[in-house]
Amino acid sequence: MKRIAFSAVIVLLAVHGVCGSEPLAATKTTAAAAARSQLAAKPKTPPKVQPAPAVQARPPYEAYAVADAADGHVLEGLNVNVRWPQASLTKLMLAVVVIDKLERGELRLTDRVAATKNSEKMGGTQVFLKAGETFTLEELMKAALIESANDAAYAVAEYAAGSSDKFVNLMNAKARALGMLDTEFHCVHGLPPAKGGADNISTCSDMIRLAREALQHPQILEWTSIEQTTFRSGTLVISNKNKLVGRVPGVDGLKTGYTRRAGFNIVATAKTGDRRLIVVVLGSPESRIRNGFATDKFREHLLVQPAEPIEPVERAASGG
Repeated sequence: MKRIAFSAVIVLLAVHGVCGSEPLAATKTTAAAAARSQLAAKPKTPPKVQPAPAVQARPPYEAYAVADAADGHVLEGLNVNVRWPQASLTKLMLAVVVIDKLERGELRLTDRVAATKNSEKMGGTQVFLKAGETFTLEELMKAALIESANDAAYAVAEYAAGSSDKFVNLMNAKARALGMLDTEFHCVHGLPPAKGGADNISTCSDMIRLAREALQHPQILEWTSIEQTTFRSGTLVISNKNKLVGRVPGVDGLKTGYTRRAGFNIVATAKTGDRRLIVVVLGSPESRIRNGFATDKFREHLLVQPAEPIEPVERAASGG
C-alpha cells in the first residue's frame, strides 16, 4: 500500500509539473506583452524646447526732440540731454560763427579764400580742394552746408580765424554764450577724431538752442534750403544731404550728419503759416529711418505730408 501511494504521489507531481508549467509560462508571457503594450500606448513626452529669444528691433534714434522754434519749448522728446557725437551737425556752428564775423564786418561773402594743404587732406565728404585754389567765401559755405564738404569747412575756418584750432575756440565760446553747456567742439567739421582724440559732443537740447540761433540769420536758412547747386564753375554738382528739403512741405533746413560712431543725425526745421518747428534726431541706424522719423514728427505737429518719397543718402564719413 505504501508503495502504491508513493507511486501515486510521483504521478501527481509529474502531472502537475507538466500540466502546471504551461499556464505559468503563459502568464509570464501575457504580463510581458501587456507591459510592452502599455509602454507602446503611453504617449511620449516631447522634449522641452526653449523658445527663441525675442528679437528686439533697434529704436529709430538714441535721442530726439521736437521744439517750437519761437520759444524753444520742447513739445516731445526722449533722452534730450544725452550727450552724443555731432558728426556734421558741427557745420551748423561753423555757419553761426562765420555769420557773426560777417555781421561785424570782419568777413565778406565775396572774399577769396585759398585752399591750403591742410584743407586738401580732409577726408570724408568733400569738394576735392587742391592747395592754392581760390573760391569765394560764399561758395565754400554752400559746399560746407549743402554738400557737407569737410575740406570746404576746414578752408573757411583757417581763413576766418587764422587756424582751425583758433576757430574751434570761437565755436566753444559761442556755445557757452548760447547756454549750450553740454556741448564741446574739438574740430571744425565733425570728422571722427584721430586715435585718442575726442568727438564733438552735444545734446538735443543744445542743438535746439543752436538751431534757434541759426534761424535768426536768414543767410543760413537760405543756404540750407538749397536742394542742389554747382561748385567749381558749374563743373561739380552738389546736393543737399538733408533729403527732407524739397520733399516735405515747409522744410527749409538745417543740417545732417553721419559717422559710424554717431549714426545718422539731423537738425531740421519746417514752417507752416506762422508756426515753425525744430526736430532733432540723434543716433539713428539709417538715413532712411532718420528721415522717416523726422517727417513723421513734422506731420504730427504741422500736419504736413511728404510731397514725394524721401530717397536715402549714401553713407559718408561726417556726411549725410
